[in-house]
Amino acid sequence: MLQQGQRLKSLLLLVGDLAMFELALFLSLILRYGDLDLSRYLVNVPSFSIVALIWIVCFYIVGLYNLMLVREPVRLFRTFLEGMIINLGLAFCFFYLLPFFGLTPRTILLLFFSLSLLLGYAWRLIAGRLLQKYFSGGRVLYVGPAEEMRRVDALLRESSLGMKLVAAIATSNETYRHNEINWFPLAAYQETLKAEHITSVVLGVRPESEPELSRQLYKSLFNSVQILDRAEIEEAATGRIPLSYVTESWFLHHLNEGDKAWYEGVKRIIDIILAIPFGIITLILWPFVTIATKLSSPGPTLYSQIRVGKGGKTFKIHKFRTMHLDAEKDGARFTADAKTDPRLFTFGRFMRRARIDELPQIWNVLIGDLSLIGARPERPEFVSPLVERMPYYALRHLTRPGLTGWAQVMFLTPTASLEDNLKKLQYDLYYIKHRSFFLDALILLRTVGIVLRRQGT
Repeated sequence: MLQQGQRLKSLLLLVGDLAMFELALFLSLILRYGDLDLSRYLVNVPSFSIVALIWIVCFYIVGLYNLMLVREPVRLFRTFLEGMIINLGLAFCFFYLLPFFGLTPRTILLLFFSLSLLLGYAWRLIAGRLLQKYFSGGRVLYVGPAEEMRRVDALLRESSLGMKLVAAIATSNETYRHNEINWFPLAAYQETLKAEHITSVVLGVRPESEPELSRQLYKSLFNSVQILDRAEIEEAATGRIPLSYVTESWFLHHLNEGDKAWYEGVKRIIDIILAIPFGIITLILWPFVTIATKLSSPGPTLYSQIRVGKGGKTFKIHKFRTMHLDAEKDGARFTADAKTDPRLFTFGRFMRRARIDELPQIWNVLIGDLSLIGARPERPEFVSPLVERMPYYALRHLTRPGLTGWAQVMFLTPTASLEDNLKKLQYDLYYIKHRSFFLDALILLRTVGIVLRRQGT
């Protein structure tokens, strides 16, 4: 339910953007010609509609459908302006390099851009208020250990869910209290729902562990109040599975791999189709990469590593070499930040930040070791200690690993330790649970944005 609500908000922003683009075209033709000729409008609609769709994709790549932006006007303006400047360049390329529609507009295009900039930004400001007023997640009652309430409150405040914690019921004897929150006894559960106008209840404790709580929840079955557990809230707010709040039974309930068989089959076909053009690009770049690598660091252009894939089976991946030959003379280490890692040579640092070094792995995609989208495969020497620390780590091997994944676009901090890898595991499990063609497309677009901005490692 929470995930659907977030998607509905993003869809509202997208539909509003398209409406503003169409209105901008309508007004541009009036300003250019002094009247509205329907036939002229119909001639321009097809091409400008395609441009509008391209602009929507660009908006997503730069992050304009991140719902947190509606709460940050300065960042929103900077991101929106950045997106629109890129969109102007894309529009000129569309009309002048790919003149499929026989149109080469200049004045109309500039008017369309200017009006889209003004109307689009105004819509974003209005949408921010609409989302806060009419699409709010409502008032929340927290039930659970008192010391956990602060973390739940911070989680809701920092998320785009629009939910506000207004009351709490402690299920333990801690003396911890928060002055801004009204505290009530568990026996007053029903009265609290009415008095505080509660729309959602977040459970920080399992109902079966508190008999009185189970009875109160049973009594409120006919109320229009949604019951959410602590893990569900964090999952929706952060895009990761909080391992400290889930159990083995949770995984059995949510990770039903039999339902994904058709998806995996179709995805494999898509991987092969998309890998072919990337393979051609790799072959074209190979000689230039070889020359630049030889000039920067003596040694081979390619290097190979063993990684753990689907079902725990190992396979060999190939990359363009980015490090000096003696980079791991003291043993294997986790990947550091490409900006500061001393093991990288000059051109290797550029390849790492531009993700060029990953291109040879297209061969692994073609033969089926990798998918384009999935959890990144890890080295066996790192997997063993991670499994010892967190047995759930092996669950990331349920699916075929990928060139890029949800963890790579959501967790941009270098994985310099076991703890960082366990954080990434939470994002990987989120992907395994929710993977779909829609999520794969979003990951692909976010990856483009990260590569263009040279973010991550």
